[in-house]
Amino acid sequence: MHEFSLVQGIIDAMQETANQKGGKVLSFEVRVGELSQFDIRLMRELLKELKAGTPLEGAKVSVRPEKSKIRCVSCGKVWGFSDVIRPMSGDEREVVHFFPELMNSYTRCPSCSKSYLEIEEGRSVRIASVSLDV
Repeated sequence: MHEFSLVQGIIDAMQETANQKGGKVLSFEVRVGELSQFDIRLMRELLKELKAGTPLEGAKVSVRPEKSKIRCVSCGKVWGFSDVIRPMSGDEREVVHFFPELMNSYTRCPSCSKSYLEIEEGRSVRIASVSLDV
């Protein structure tokens, strides 16, 4: 369960931020990329549990999915991941879902038909915003 380690890191980072700023975290937002392979529902539950009994206990937490962006290196067009994988078979979609780096082997740019695509967004988990009472 990688979510536990990740959420513990988020809690630690929020406590460190509060300590450095000399304040209290009122709220924070976490964005989870659709290609990150993390279970958002589980992350919400773990954040709720792991902040209990800490200085973050009263903080409002928002965990939101973040759509990915795929850019064609050849023509520069930017697409959503769902647009790029739509023409794939079910088996190909499953492979690319678990190994997004392989998308170039299974699809082409919907605009120029070249096969050199890069993931620009949607692979990470990040703290998008923090509200402090200082």
